[in-house]
Amino acid sequence: MPTPHPPGDDDPQPWGPAVPVGALWPLLLFVLALVVLLAGTALAYLTWRHPGLGAPLGVALAGVTLLVTIALALARR
Repeated sequence: MPTPHPPGDDDPQPWGPAVPVGALWPLLLFVLALVVLLAGTALAYLTWRHPGLGAPLGVALAGVTLLVTIALALARR
């Protein structure tokens, strides 16, 4: 004859996060740094191969940088 289960043994256990939240920030920053490095390399190569795109790409990069800076400044406010 099998022994009965103790009461409450079949209750579902609460699960924690699979990855600790503290480990996500360094990973996110590392991936962001890789993406920025890859994008910068791609833009440098594109500008080197097609010098006429230097000014439009520079203006676009300055615009994106300005928007990100404004968004971060407003978020910290």
